[in-house]
Amino acid sequence: MLVLSGLLSLAVLVGDVLEVRAIGLVLADPEDPAGFDLLESLAARELPVNGLSVILLLVTAAAFVGWFHRIRANAELFVPNGHRHGSGWAIGAWFTPVVSLWFPWQLVVDCWRAGAPVDPDGRRRIVSQWLVSAWWTAWIGALVAPRIVGALVRADSGFGEAGERLEAMRTALQVEVAGNALRVAAAVLAVLLVWRLTEMQIGRAATVIPLADRTGAAGVKDPAASGATS
Repeated sequence: MLVLSGLLSLAVLVGDVLEVRAIGLVLADPEDPAGFDLLESLAARELPVNGLSVILLLVTAAAFVGWFHRIRANAELFVPNGHRHGSGWAIGAWFTPVVSLWFPWQLVVDCWRAGAPVDPDGRRRIVSQWLVSAWWTAWIGALVAPRIVGALVRADSGFGEAGERLEAMRTALQVEVAGNALRVAAAVLAVLLVWRLTEMQIGRAATVIPLADRTGAAGVKDPAASGATS
């Protein structure tokens, strides 16, 4: 789903770049119909593509949050006391206003640390968090860009000559291009994050299972290790 969302965001990005180019053609030569024809063609495709993008985003978000809820549950087994927020925030943090800007990042960082491999003495190793930081930065940038676009459109709507309005529209579209580029980057980084964090937890579970086997052989049941294999 993340790959599909990224590809669709890429298609939207290409459309926005073409629309910026079309406005540039109109501004350069208002008598040339090429720019107007390109704008009309892009406008006809914009509504269905945006509608599909919203649907795919919602489906992808549901799948991602479901995956992360399981990741958070596993992390609780590996490190019971190493989390800044309760397990309920694994879902709620994504939909709560204001705190959704940093709570999810903190949750992912805590899960990332909990999934870090351990040395023979049982001490967790330090794993670079650049992937988590890069993904979250790109995602926040993708969320902020549409707000900037909306503010630009409201500020310039209905004022000035036609050329000035087109210039303002091009500026807003350029910001939208940046936002969609960040959305594509966030999708790519999210794919890497899902893959890497899942692999880390699989590896972490592999270090817990032998301990469970030893305690089981001694007649002691280890519920934490049992839960980690689920």
